Amino acid sequence: MTARFDTIALTAALGAFDESLARSAELGTRADSYRQADRSAYFAVDLAALAELGARAPEQEFSQRFAVALAGVLQNPDAAIEAGEILKHDRTTTVTKIQVMGIALVIKRYNRKSLLHGFTRLWRTTRARRSFDAARWLLQNGILTAMPLAFIENRSFGALNHGAYYLSLCHPGDNLLRQLNSGDIKDHDFDALLSEFGRLFTLFRRANAAHGDMKISNFIFHSNRLCVLDLDATQPYKRAWQARRAFRKDLARFKRNWVGSDFEAVVAEFLEKR
Repeated sequence: MTARFDTIALTAALGAFDESLARSAELGTRADSYRQADRSAYFAVDLAALAELGARAPEQEFSQRFAVALAGVLQNPDAAIEAGEILKHDRTTTVTKIQVMGIALVIKRYNRKSLLHGFTRLWRTTRARRSFDAARWLLQNGILTAMPLAFIENRSFGALNHGAYYLSLCHPGDNLLRQLNSGDIKDHDFDALLSEFGRLFTLFRRANAAHGDMKISNFIFHSNRLCVLDLDATQPYKRAWQARRAFRKDLARFKRNWVGSDFEAVVAEFLEKR
């Protein structure tokens, strides 16, 4: 019998931290959300993704224990970051690899660059939520990304943004920039890589969408599949002209990755067909 992710256990575990926490139906189908009564914290989890993780273990008890462990991460993400393996840390983000019941996850904290930067983002949709929504949209449209699990927002007065976190499964493999610099990708692999980028561009164009930051460090190439990361700016567009403009920017940024490299001419030829 396949184990199911125990949402009741998750709710109970979160409630053990805060009795005021209440479930909400805000995110709709296949997602669940929890909000504190004073609206200072908000958690959203992707039930379909968590159910898939739960199914990887044969016993239901694993799902229950995983729910409790996940609740601890959601309630204190900074502690999880401090205890994890730092993958990236700069003014804007801190990215850490953590282990929850033997499953590798990645938690991304969005840092404030300055007081002014924090003030300008007080009323805006958090980058964590945008990444969560974008990841779910990508997977629904056949584009591979690290499996989204949850996002966390800390707010005051129910609206003002005071920090956010995004939690996903850790996708295997190193980012593409390091793969190329280390020589892991050879000439014959590069053809497969370009084929994957071609597929990605085709899907984005059909969906009137764009990634928004086509640095090659925002991708992983593993088992001949391209995984898309860093989804803060990824979105579909309602107006075709906006999508075309964003798509052209994606192509231009992608091209700049290869200037001066051994692959510059091959990439230029590849982009002529886009």
